[in-house]
Amino acid sequence: MKKLNIIILSFLMLAGNTFAQEKMSINDAIQLALTNNHNLKAVAVNKEQANNNATAGMAGLLPSVTANATADYSNNDTEMEFMNTGAPSDSDNRMVLDNAASTTYDANIRMDYVLFNGNGNRFTLNQLRESATLEEIRFKQEVETTVLQVVEAFYDISREQENLNISKETIVTSNKRLERLKNRYLLGQSTKLEVLNAEVDLNSDSTSYLQTEQAYYTAIRKLNVVLGGEVNALYEVDSNFDFIQGLTADVILDKAMTENLSLLAQQKQEEITELDLKIAKASKVPTVSTYASYGYNRMNNDAGQVLYSENLGMQAGVTMSFNVFNGHQQKKKEQNAKLNVIAQQETTMQLTKELQRDVMNAWSDYDYKQRIANMEAKSMEQAEMNFRQTKEQYELGQVTSIDFRTAQTNLQTAKNRLNDALYNAKVAEYSILQLSGDLLDQINE
Repeated sequence: MKKLNIIILSFLMLAGNTFAQEKMSINDAIQLALTNNHNLKAVAVNKEQANNNATAGMAGLLPSVTANATADYSNNDTEMEFMNTGAPSDSDNRMVLDNAASTTYDANIRMDYVLFNGNGNRFTLNQLRESATLEEIRFKQEVETTVLQVVEAFYDISREQENLNISKETIVTSNKRLERLKNRYLLGQSTKLEVLNAEVDLNSDSTSYLQTEQAYYTAIRKLNVVLGGEVNALYEVDSNFDFIQGLTADVILDKAMTENLSLLAQQKQEEITELDLKIAKASKVPTVSTYASYGYNRMNNDAGQVLYSENLGMQAGVTMSFNVFNGHQQKKKEQNAKLNVIAQQETTMQLTKELQRDVMNAWSDYDYKQRIANMEAKSMEQAEMNFRQTKEQYELGQVTSIDFRTAQTNLQTAKNRLNDALYNAKVAEYSILQLSGDLLDQINE
């Protein structure tokens, strides 16, 4: 029995050490995740890249300027024969030069600019900007996903933390019951069987405590990964929370149709495919470009009619190109772009209907879980009243030890069920906030 008491004392000391750690609120956990979560940082890179691409230069709206410089040298044995241009037929029209050197120097700076290409470059700029907006929406979606992961893990810890407290109270009560029966047994007022039953019940409660403690540490490690911190860090979480007042199914559904990030992302994708179609059509229009260059050229040649030349100056011009025929590629590109638009429109309509379904299901889930929590609260009140009355009668010897144990077990079960129901309802509340697009606004308040 001394060994059993030592085990109980170890449980209570361990519980005290567990909850003496740093206390964390749900907002603290969310802010830590938004700062340190590794998946979120990776998605932020995509957003930054899209912003870098959404510029006039990437769309081809700015001129391109290139500088070039070359220097060539050659040394050859050269033999040339010139055409007879009226000289006597016996004159020598051949020239033989050994080690004839030739050098060429060339340097220029050139600017090219597309004056008009059917507004294709402007459509491209709009497409790049819309793509950047899409990546911004996707980043917010990842933020929402991270927040929901934090919420689920945080309230899982809260639930197990409360379950540990309940188990600790149960062990204390079971230990008092055992001590009482031992004292009564010594006085001849109880049987050895009752003492053995109490010991079995205390062992069962201790096992339940260990199982709950294991679940508690597992939940903490799960949250730590989402927070991007040390996996084995320990802390206490703030279990207090209130439900948001004034939520209605109609309001949630209306907001979801205009603010849900998944729907907004799909609508943005549809706009991008429409711009793809405009870009494809722009390829049918002639492209007008201009160029200007300023350069220097010098040539020295030991063999040839021109032994030396040098040029310095500028050159400019305008070019126009028009695709007359390219194997119907232009036509197929337009057809495929139109099909992509149709596909995205259908996807948007499908997603809208799925979102309506998900909102109604999530609201129903939230509503039922709140109703279940209210019923469990009433059950716990009844179980507490029954336990108090049974305890009083047990201390007066009016009910058996088994009756007392039944009341104790019923109370523990009622507390655990209420605990689970409350946290399940709170997580369901965050889910409907995510569907309505209010989740990020809610955590920023």
